[in-house]
Amino acid sequence: MNHVILQPSGGAGKANFDNTIKSPVPLEKIIPFLDEKDVQAVSSHYENGLVPVWGVTPGASDTNRNKWDRIHTGDIALFTANMKIFSSGTVTHKFHSQELALELWGWKEEGVTWEYIYILDEIEERNVPVQLMNEAVGYSTNKAVMGFTVLNDEKSNILLNTFNFQSEVYQPSVSEEEYKESILELDTSKPLDTKNVTYRRTEQAFLRKYLFANKKLGTCGVCIKEMPVEFLVAAHIKKRSECTDDEKVDYRNIVMPMCKFGCDDLYEKGFITVQNGLVVSLKSVSSIHVENYINSISGNRCVYWNCNSENFFNWHHNYHLKRI
Repeated sequence: MNHVILQPSGGAGKANFDNTIKSPVPLEKIIPFLDEKDVQAVSSHYENGLVPVWGVTPGASDTNRNKWDRIHTGDIALFTANMKIFSSGTVTHKFHSQELALELWGWKEEGVTWEYIYILDEIEERNVPVQLMNEAVGYSTNKAVMGFTVLNDEKSNILLNTFNFQSEVYQPSVSEEEYKESILELDTSKPLDTKNVTYRRTEQAFLRKYLFANKKLGTCGVCIKEMPVEFLVAAHIKKRSECTDDEKVDYRNIVMPMCKFGCDDLYEKGFITVQNGLVVSLKSVSSIHVENYINSISGNRCVYWNCNSENFFNWHHNYHLKRI
């Protein structure tokens, strides 16, 4: 699951933020310090060649290093100063390099630099009082963020849900076993308590990573338009609540990307369906604008229709046909 990183950025931290977050680092300056296997992965995320970079010192008895070890792709870093969360970013990668740290920031003090590095994307300005964060997670209201911290699952979940910090692009690594456990344990008939929220987030992270592979652009399976993945959902071909446990875990065939600009809603409500691989109209609609949209996508070939997913599409067609 995603975690929240609390990163105080006052004093020397402000200079580092200005130098390598506010003014991102050219990619070519970072590449020489990466392992060969990481170069392509990092390069693919930064088409403009500019990379926001942050680092932490090892800390006494390697305390910061141990926290840094817990950071993963998709984690959200919150930068704080003067009792405000003033910026956030999404972790895409991390690596250890004292040499790059010295190149970017120099020595903090003799023998100490910010060598445990993580790089970010989706940098956003924020204006969230730290007091609100403290109230949400149960800290003392006036508690300041005093050091680099990686919050635990429970507190991270609370902040991600309360302030909607989640990334639509960068998903945490979720194993197939964790995915299967999450969807079999998730009870959608019960309120979304902390456990259910975690299961739901795990399921969505796995499905979105399967469909989009942490890419920034994806293609709707219905209108066949390419767009940022934040406008695409991992939609179930067969209604999720009607799936058997075996069908729920068949992620290669039970989901497809659909856009939020109409295709997902039209499909879910049965105005369109897919038959023999083609998008077809199923129900009439009393709006000329909606009718024109349906006509514009009817006849599109859906690449997610195949011999393994056909039964799921047929279920959708028959389910909504009975309700006309």
